[in-house]
Amino acid sequence: MIDLREYGLDEDNRQARAKRLAVAIAAAWKATAHEAGDQLGSVLRDYKRGVVITQATSNMVIVTLQGIVPNLLEQGQPPHDMRDYLLRTVRVGASPIRRTKDGRPYRFIMFRRKVAEIRRMGMKGAYDEAKSLEATMSGSEGRLLYGSRMPSGRAKHYISRGGVRSVSDALSGMVKLVGVTTAEGAQRGGTNTTYATWRTVSYKRPEAWQHSGRPALNLAHQVIDNINQIAEDAGL
Repeated sequence: MIDLREYGLDEDNRQARAKRLAVAIAAAWKATAHEAGDQLGSVLRDYKRGVVITQATSNMVIVTLQGIVPNLLEQGQPPHDMRDYLLRTVRVGASPIRRTKDGRPYRFIMFRRKVAEIRRMGMKGAYDEAKSLEATMSGSEGRLLYGSRMPSGRAKHYISRGGVRSVSDALSGMVKLVGVTTAEGAQRGGTNTTYATWRTVSYKRPEAWQHSGRPALNLAHQVIDNINQIAEDAGL
């Protein structure tokens, strides 16, 4: 948040200059995110889309970061149990939270696997085997007609920083989705072929689904530290 009066702007020009400053701040923030692309990874696009001008008046400019995941990376996270939110809130389009007979919550989480991930996580020949899987396709009422699945033993088990070993290896049970419209496919205006696994989130194993935490990126602070130069470059 910036008070334009700190820059000595006269009242007549504040509104126009406020908009120009807001655009400059948003551009600088997105450029800073682009430079931190290795740290943002696959979230980079959503992070940049989340940089939004929410106010540009004669007295005030506010540029915010929207989106849960972008803000988790921006602000950082302490070590935590991911089930505290995975089994309490569900975003639109995600799998529902179910209950066991004795009332304990659980749900299935889908993990899409890119070709590069399959090659990296899998044993020799894992991707060739993935390509040869019998296709899983959409059936009536949106239900999936499952083809064959990747057997166990084709990839390493995931071991968290805390030393917890996953129950299944990274590619166990993976399917090849063909002609199934995904969120990404819908954005591109079509269907695609992709690979996916599902894992069950529950409280069955106390040591499972523990996140080791991550340091804050604080990209906004970098922009704030350079705000005078941004304002100068914007002609203020």
